[in-house]
Amino acid sequence: MYRTLYLIILMVPVFFASSAAFAQSDQTRASVIKIEGTGQFSRTDTERSVSSNQQVTVADGFSYYTSTGGIYLVFTKPNNNVRLFALTGQLIWGGELVSGRFFIQTGEGIYFLRVNNKSYKVSCK
Repeated sequence: MYRTLYLIILMVPVFFASSAAFAQSDQTRASVIKIEGTGQFSRTDTERSVSSNQQVTVADGFSYYTSTGGIYLVFTKPNNNVRLFALTGQLIWGGELVSGRFFIQTGEGIYFLRVNNKSYKVSCK
């Protein structure tokens, strides 16, 4: 009986520590926002990106540019497999995005953006 009680006492801190770590990792997950619009960068978005020395990059089936707050993406094709990795290789966000405009909220830094099995180095500054 004491042995069972002893094991329960040892397992409780381990359980709470693992659930706290899971909750913390869920809070740091990047969010993706769909931007309603025509599916192209608006004039103000483009002017803002060029004025901050950020260029709109046109890739295979999509285009993107960065800001200090994150990455703006425009997809012309439906069903795009998107993954965003930190410089350390940690997956920050991954999922399927349809055609349209999206914003992935990140912080300043260097990231690897993988879209439909092609990788791009992205710098948010």
